[in-house]
Amino acid sequence: MNTFFSQRNIGIIVGLLAVVGVSTYFYQQSMEKKEQEAKSALYKIQKTFQEENAAVPAAERDAGVTVDVDAKFSKTVSELNGMISAKTAPDRVLFEAVLKLGTLYLDHNQFEKAAGILKSGSSFAKTHLQKATGHYLLGVSYERANQAKEALESFQAGLTENVDGLKGELLLGMVRMSLKMNDKEKAKLYSEKMNKELQGSKATETAMALVKELK
Repeated sequence: MNTFFSQRNIGIIVGLLAVVGVSTYFYQQSMEKKEQEAKSALYKIQKTFQEENAAVPAAERDAGVTVDVDAKFSKTVSELNGMISAKTAPDRVLFEAVLKLGTLYLDHNQFEKAAGILKSGSSFAKTHLQKATGHYLLGVSYERANQAKEALESFQAGLTENVDGLKGELLLGMVRMSLKMNDKEKAKLYSEKMNKELQGSKATETAMALVKELK
């Protein structure tokens, strides 16, 4: 009896595992198809941007030039917002859409709109690199909007993600914001940390130069 039930239970378990395996396979296939479709949609939006950008006067295309993004790139903004608000694409694609829209506003000096997009879309960031990137761009948006406290907090949050490639820029942002808030001691502390951990980097040289001006 015990042997019978043991064998029967084993058979049931094997059957269940087979069902789960098949379900997992089809789920993965479905997710891969969903991601490819989302990436294709994002690529089409990029083409839309290129078309709208070509229609903008050459002097207004460069980053740093103030333009009305909602007017000049109305279709691009609408399509990106539509993708983000629908939330049907995988998070990694949604986060890419958030970065594209936030950067578009940031490049053309609409800093508060950039900050709003980057902050609201931060939930789509799942990896350390995504989170660090989002915090960095949000910090830059706040910095350019003259919101030093919020910028400092964003740079600090980005630093906690421990992404080596962004560490220098995040710390440099913290130095800049500390100086802007007249916290010279904190600025020196951050610059010393950079000099110790990132000696010789361009970001460290810039930070040390900024602090040196205080003397």
